[in-house]
Amino acid sequence: MSKAPFKDLIFRTAAVISPRCGFIYACDPRLERREEPHAYVFLWDDGKIDRGDCNYDAHSVCLIDHPEDGTVDISEAGYYTADTDDDRVTQDLFENSAPPPKEKRSRGLRSVREIGGVAHAIGIRGMVYRMDVLDRWTRIDEGLPGSFDGQAIHGFGGSDLFAVGFKGGVWHFDGKAWRRQDVPTNRNLTAVVCTAEGTVYIGGHGGTLLHGQTDRWSLIDHGDTAEDIWDLEWFAGKLYVSTLDGLFVLDGDRLRPVAYGKHTPKTTYQLSACEDVMWSNGETDIMEFDGKAWTRIV
Repeated sequence: MSKAPFKDLIFRTAAVISPRCGFIYACDPRLERREEPHAYVFLWDDGKIDRGDCNYDAHSVCLIDHPEDGTVDISEAGYYTADTDDDRVTQDLFENSAPPPKEKRSRGLRSVREIGGVAHAIGIRGMVYRMDVLDRWTRIDEGLPGSFDGQAIHGFGGSDLFAVGFKGGVWHFDGKAWRRQDVPTNRNLTAVVCTAEGTVYIGGHGGTLLHGQTDRWSLIDHGDTAEDIWDLEWFAGKLYVSTLDGLFVLDGDRLRPVAYGKHTPKTTYQLSACEDVMWSNGETDIMEFDGKAWTRIV
């Protein structure tokens, strides 16, 4: 489709809903340079576009089905919007959460992820929150050290979570307590995905790729890229690995570059998947994959 609706904008993140439909978050680099908080939110539905604006730097989004079907986005500063068919809540996560932390918190949220249908947010200084109702988050990070700079979180359910962060930090939550995992790297870790097959994959700087389960971790010595890994997604029974330099699929112990055909994008960064399709977004490209062929969204 034409890039006209996105002219002079760059994409921050995206979330696919169904084939040919999803949310795209973008920003104006001129406003970013002036440090003016903003984000443009586009609902893209088979080429039809509905645009909304927000007055904070929304940079991460996920779909939820609890407490209602909808979306949740967050900013680094803690502002978020939970949007459903019946309600729309825009508030400050730090002001609308409990129990209170020992020290007042502000800023530092890195990403939000749906786990078991529920939004979970993670950030630096040992922060993890779960959204139980649209206007209230539960702080579930008791036991995580302030030195843990969390970047990404995923899990098999609310009582089986994996949080990853800088300096080889990997922590597991069993619903009651956090326990540090002993992993064979001290690289900064920036992505984690729990697969339908029961394996956890973790990606990070320098092409670091781990796999395993609680208390059992090993490096995948793929030797195929030393680029930082920024996102992982499990789709159609395969692991997809995204860097800023390209998208790969894990084949045995090797990372094979994705073959796009005639729709090769210039930029990659994040991944989002639903049952039938996966999206890849970079600063200037949104691509859709149905398991057989790639189609350009933008």
